[in-house]
Amino acid sequence: MSTRRSQRGFTLVEVLVAMVVFAIIGLASAAVINTMMRTNEQSADARENLSELQRAMFLLEQDLRQAVSRRTPEGDYYVRAGWFNPGNLLPRSELQPVRYQIDRDKNLVRQHYTYVDMSSSQEPTERIVLRGVTSFEVEPIIKGQERDSMSAPMTAEDQESDSMAIPDGVEVTLETERWGTIVRVFVLNGGDFSEPES
Repeated sequence: MSTRRSQRGFTLVEVLVAMVVFAIIGLASAAVINTMMRTNEQSADARENLSELQRAMFLLEQDLRQAVSRRTPEGDYYVRAGWFNPGNLLPRSELQPVRYQIDRDKNLVRQHYTYVDMSSSQEPTERIVLRGVTSFEVEPIIKGQERDSMSAPMTAEDQESDSMAIPDGVEVTLETERWGTIVRVFVLNGGDFSEPES
């Protein structure tokens, strides 16, 4: 007596349906992974840009808060103190002439010389502190003085007499491509904007 064994397998339709399901799952997984990778890259880029902005503002604040009353041969440089020189080991003082300006590539560049009395034959040391800057303005703030009157042009005598005066504070306005308009106010040399006691 012969016995018949029943054999059961997958039909062609079942195999095709399984392949379609696996293909859909694979495409969906690839799309999710691709989205996660792009989001991670955008987050890393945003973090790097924010860190660059924070470093630039910190450096600007350090330079402005340590401004001293000292002239330089170049009138558009101002002098800051506190340039670290441990034990006067380096052949320079702790004073540093500094200037900020925007270059042709829309970078905010910090320039400084090694010596306060710089010579015209020397080239300044440059450092890019912030990219994508379209405008950079610094406006002095003097306690008790109207802001509108500060925009009036000064005479040559006023400029000469006030060239070494340190204001109570400065207002820095940055126009950036990524962050828009940034306005910061820095108090200088222990300035106090609080109302006087009666």
